[in-house]
Amino acid sequence: MVNFATLTITTVAALSSFVVADNCRSGLAYCGLTLLNMGNYRAQIKDALKASGRPTTETDIYESLFGCIDGNGNIKFLKFCAGYSGCYDRGRGKDDECFT
Repeated sequence: MVNFATLTITTVAALSSFVVADNCRSGLAYCGLTLLNMGNYRAQIKDALKASGRPTTETDIYESLFGCIDGNGNIKFLKFCAGYSGCYDRGRGKDDECFT
């Protein structure tokens, strides 16, 4: 009989290989939250906000639009979705936008 703990560990290890961070696509706009869901973009988001003179609060991180500069995952701050209903993820291959 196979030990349940061994089977569980093996299954988790196999499935974890499918979790891969994704780089942004050059030329597309992304909400901060979308970037965080794609991979480890938190430091890059904070750097882009600071470079634009923006605060780095969670709201600014989640509700700002960032442009993908290249296929290597580099981003730049585009705008904060202030005065809107937040940043809206329009799906893979489409620009995210400030939701009105």
